[in-house]
Amino acid sequence: MPDTSDLPFREVPYLPLKLEIDRRPDGTIYLDNGQPLKACPPHMLAALVHWAEHRPDTVWLAERDPENPGAEGWNTITYAVGLDTVRRLAQGFLDAGAGPDAPLMILSKNSIANALIMYAAMWAGSPAVPVTPAYALLSEDLGRLKYIDGLTQPKFIYVEDGTDYQRALDGLDLEGRLVIYSGNAPERYEAVRFEQFMRSSTSAVDEAYARLTPDAVAKYMMTSGSTGEPKAVINLHGMVASNARMIRSIWDEDRLDELTGGTQVMCNFLPWSHTYGAHSILHNMLDWGGTLYIDQGAPTPARLPEMLRNLKEVSTTQHTTVPAAWAALATELERDDQLAEVFFRRLVCMAYGGASMGQDIYERIQAVAVRITGERISLSAGYGATETAPTASNVHWPNDRMGLIGLPLPGNTFKMVPNAEKMELRVKGVNVTPGYFRNEAKTAEAFDEEGFYKLGDAVKFVDPDNPERGLAFDGRTAEEFKLANGTWVSAGTVRVQAVAATGGALSDAVVCGLNKNDVRLLGFLNEAWCRRLVGEDLPLDQLVVHPAIHEKIREGIALHNKTHPNVSARVARVLLQTYPPLADNGEITEKGYINQSRTQDLRQDQVDTLFAESSETPANLLIL
Repeated sequence: MPDTSDLPFREVPYLPLKLEIDRRPDGTIYLDNGQPLKACPPHMLAALVHWAEHRPDTVWLAERDPENPGAEGWNTITYAVGLDTVRRLAQGFLDAGAGPDAPLMILSKNSIANALIMYAAMWAGSPAVPVTPAYALLSEDLGRLKYIDGLTQPKFIYVEDGTDYQRALDGLDLEGRLVIYSGNAPERYEAVRFEQFMRSSTSAVDEAYARLTPDAVAKYMMTSGSTGEPKAVINLHGMVASNARMIRSIWDEDRLDELTGGTQVMCNFLPWSHTYGAHSILHNMLDWGGTLYIDQGAPTPARLPEMLRNLKEVSTTQHTTVPAAWAALATELERDDQLAEVFFRRLVCMAYGGASMGQDIYERIQAVAVRITGERISLSAGYGATETAPTASNVHWPNDRMGLIGLPLPGNTFKMVPNAEKMELRVKGVNVTPGYFRNEAKTAEAFDEEGFYKLGDAVKFVDPDNPERGLAFDGRTAEEFKLANGTWVSAGTVRVQAVAATGGALSDAVVCGLNKNDVRLLGFLNEAWCRRLVGEDLPLDQLVVHPAIHEKIREGIALHNKTHPNVSARVARVLLQTYPPLADNGEITEKGYINQSRTQDLRQDQVDTLFAESSETPANLLIL
């Protein structure tokens, strides 16, 4: 792979760093950005009203035809039409009894209708409760859907298609509640079609808009529930609205407009039932007055072709996604110059979030960028949580190092607290939740005595003598475990380093070894990359035993072990998995990263095989 480190970056118009540091005698460190927070709107609907006036004919949202997704072209809605539709839907909600105690549950993939009805409910004062469709479509017992329904008690339920969600609706007590639907009508319930729910807007809509304040509840965003039942994170209008401005506060916006032609463009699949997609993508693009192309693709074998189709057609100005998507895209960019030319043409910056990403993925993408454009393009990271709406920090300088979380954005303060040998990260600011809905105990646990939210992550300065170079992720405190000899293992760090060492052969891994003598991995292959390596379109069960793939992984892990010889990081064995991580049972989250503990629980037989001392070695087990 060619060395591109001396080549210039394409211009990224970030404002200068002005980091402020306060070091306390007990070792605690407080960090502030130093740049002022730009003026914030009072609530999430203000941006829609603003752009409908100033850019009425600019396309706000675009999607493939839901009735014929394979057709060419896009269905679009402008800011002016979007505002008018939201107002008419808001009137429908007001007529049906909307208000703070009458939430709207949304069961739908990303779509124009999803966005319109969500913003309309919030306009009318009803909190939105976006729920991952998997809880309704894939769960056998609907357990989490029922739990969320009982917790938030929505008065309204929007379903994308009544037939698809019929089983889910049948599992809920819908007496006294209204179902709104697109597509087919559900049976047996009081239901109204999306278009028929709209009314001519009256002064009541203006009065509802005037009642919205920064402290009004906009949404209850559900956590992943990886350590128990999902929690409903209270998202205030001010939290989400200000978070968009926090991000804009580190940009020279005039220069950015010059570079991009004035309108930001994104094409993105991240689900709006999760804070990353709902706020960092959907709402931030609204705040920018940009155009969002709704991508129904994803980095899975079934949906990857659609993701590539869209990215080959839409030349974006910014692209941010999860590491799993970047890994898949790296492989495709390497082999498809047409895709690469469209992808890099207008791109000002790239970013990732949701999980740590290996340096190898960056290097592969950068090599293609240089080959196509002659320039490097910054690939940075954002960091945050559902509780921070979501972005608390990012890398706001040209960046070529993965694993960073950057520095805090204007509007919040970082607190680094000594915790054993690491520094635990906490945050306080305008974007931080007041707590969890109807869960005082968890709310109390989440905050320290100064009101800082405890993120559960450890961080460190990349260069302790030069803090302006930013912070690096130093592992999840909850993911760390001890080996039998008492040595701590940072699972997050080992995972990223080991996967990166394989050069693309592994897409992800689960780090195992609690109370064992050494560290071992459940390894997941990057199927597209491995098929290209072997030169055959083999199924996964043949790839996991292929000698060429074994050799590539052995070489990579051997190099990793040479660089990290300590027992806390050295990998002793890798058991290649014969089926990928599954989202419907919680192994892989909506953000695209693997839930380490959940996957080990569900694959206990594989963990047992990984640590078994037997004379017979499975064909998919690599002993290092």
